Amino acid sequence: MKKDIYHRLIFAVCFSSLLVGCAPKNNNIDFDFSKLKRPKKITTIDKVKKVNDNFENNSYLQDLIPLKNKQEILSNTKFGKKDPFSKSDIQTNLLNSTLKLTGFLKSKSDVYALVIYLDNQGSLTEESVGGINTNLLPNGAKVIKIDSKNNKLIIDFENEKFIFEL
Repeated sequence: MKKDIYHRLIFAVCFSSLLVGCAPKNNNIDFDFSKLKRPKKITTIDKVKKVNDNFENNSYLQDLIPLKNKQEILSNTKFGKKDPFSKSDIQTNLLNSTLKLTGFLKSKSDVYALVIYLDNQGSLTEESVGGINTNLLPNGAKVIKIDSKNNKLIIDFENEKFIFEL
């Protein structure tokens, strides 16, 4: 049964090659290329015009939300720089550059924040005020809250709140 299939397959291949080999060769191709139309060259200006026409015709422009202006964004800024459009990356002051929070100490009655300020090391409590009862804060700086659970120290200095985290 398998031999019969192989014999038929060999016969079909030989017969088809015989037909193709004996066919008359016609090398004379008579085709006129002058009747073909050349495609138009599409420039980038045409593409831009087509894209602009598509945008004007569709309702995409109605769905867009207008951009906020500078004053709207500045009024919503709560943390970080006062002006997000300013060139300097960080607006530093005396407190940011010289105070380092190193840890927290919690006892049964009090919570202390361990800090380094101008090469002085010590602890702050929630009653600490710079220039009055501690030299670990600049004059007028006041500790608002010591949050040892979230590792945060909040200080009020020059009518601004500064948050220090570990």
